[in-house]
Amino acid sequence: MTLMKYTGTTGLAVVLLAANVSLAQAAAYSVTGSFANPGFSDPSSLHYLFNNDQGSNASLADVAEFGWGIDFDSWRSSRFQFDGATGDVSLPTGSSLLINLGSFDYTNLPTVLVGDTVTVDLNLTVDVPDFGQASFDYGLEVTNTNNSSLDPDSMRVVNTPDNFIFSVEGYDYELAMSGFSIDGGRSFATVFDLAEGSTLNMGVYAQLNQVSAVPIPSAIWLFGSALIGLAGVSRRTRK
Repeated sequence: MTLMKYTGTTGLAVVLLAANVSLAQAAAYSVTGSFANPGFSDPSSLHYLFNNDQGSNASLADVAEFGWGIDFDSWRSSRFQFDGATGDVSLPTGSSLLINLGSFDYTNLPTVLVGDTVTVDLNLTVDVPDFGQASFDYGLEVTNTNNSSLDPDSMRVVNTPDNFIFSVEGYDYELAMSGFSIDGGRSFATVFDLAEGSTLNMGVYAQLNQVSAVPIPSAIWLFGSALIGLAGVSRRTRK
C-alpha cells in the first residue's frame, strides 16, 4: 500500500491514500474438469466417459475423457481429454491477467458406429482455497464426416460460461472465460477443424480483471477535510 503526502500553504500536512494502491496478493488455485450430458444424432452411437481429473482411480489416466465411435484399425475412439492446471496467481491491480485453466486435447479418428453429430458439456471447477470455488460449463459439438482424409471433422463451442465476479478485501474482480486456444492464449476460436488421424492440443484460458477501482476510504477523506477546515480557521485567527 502506498501513501501520498500533500502539504498546504499553511504548513498542515494532509495524508491521502493514493488511487493506485497495490493489492498484489498471491493465491494458489487448482482446476478440475469433467464431461457430462453426452448427446448423439444417432442414439445407438458407441461412446464412453470417465472423469478422473483428480486421479482418484489409479487404473485410469489422470484426466477427464470422453470418447465416441470406434476405429477398427486401432481399436480406439475419437475423444476429448481435459487435464486441469494448478498454480499461483496474483490478483491484478488495474490490468488483466491471463490464466491457463488446463490442457484440452481433441483426437479425431476414422470412426464408425457413431452419428453425424456428437455433443457434450465440459464442466470446469476453479478452486482457490483462500477465496472459494467457482464452476463454469462449456457446451461442445462435434460434426463427424465420412472419414475421408480430405474431409475434416470439426469441434465447435456452442455454449460459453458466464463470467464470475468475486470480492477480496472489498475489491471486485472478474474471472472471464477467454476460451480455447492453440497458440498459448495469443488468440481464441470457437470452431476447430481436424483431419482424420490427428490430434489438436489446446489450452483453456480465463482472464482475471479488476473491475472496481481501489476506493479511498471515507474516513481518510473526512480526516483530510477536517484538516483543511482547521487550516481555514487558523488563517482567520491570524488576521
